[in-house]
Amino acid sequence: MSTARSIKKLGVIGDVHSEHHRLKATLAHLEGLDTDAIVCTGDIVDGIGCPNESIKLLDSASVFTVRGNHDRWILEDKARHIKDAHSVTELSEESLSYLASLPSQVTLDTIRGKLLLCHGVADDDLRKVWPGTEKVPIERSHLLDKIILEGEFQYLINGHMHFRTLIHFEGLTLINAGTLRGEHWPGFSVIDFEAEYITAFEFCGDQIRLVKTHDLTQEAHTIWSNTQSFCGDWDPVRLF
Repeated sequence: MSTARSIKKLGVIGDVHSEHHRLKATLAHLEGLDTDAIVCTGDIVDGIGCPNESIKLLDSASVFTVRGNHDRWILEDKARHIKDAHSVTELSEESLSYLASLPSQVTLDTIRGKLLLCHGVADDDLRKVWPGTEKVPIERSHLLDKIILEGEFQYLINGHMHFRTLIHFEGLTLINAGTLRGEHWPGFSVIDFEAEYITAFEFCGDQIRLVKTHDLTQEAHTIWSNTQSFCGDWDPVRLF
């Protein structure tokens, strides 16, 4: 995959959590869709699968990957009490070197403008963004507000919340990439910047199915000025 030119079609993988079988199937599917590049929001470790194999797959496919909080935690030997946590002794030297080399942010050029890839928001890998719903309270971010105000990026792709959704701001679209983990809508997406739509795929057992195509320019949704304008009672734009 070459990114010498601006990206027209982008594969989007959320938090991996060592789902190496699903990751392998995802990469094969994206290769068949002729994507210009593939991104991943990190959290490669801590799950029921193999972290070393997951890292090999991402590395060999030249996936643009950022460091998630779980990747940081294992390097810092923190939070190893959590469910399905891996030990640093389970990682090969190559895997440890790969995790240590991951950036917290990656900037890419698309034909529709610049894109920021991160795990939470920019360098804060624990930051959540959520306009507020009946079940989930508002999560604001001054850091994201600053990014919106500066106007450099037209898109921001993050993970961490494991909920594939779009949040629309004036001048910026936030895309949460979701996760490959678990049974609640595990999947991935493809953004076609030329056609201006995003297609969501989901795992149903071992099968991959297309579940939704969403118009990125659709105006029948809430458009926020920034996260301070969040007021709750939001109807999420689901990508599942």
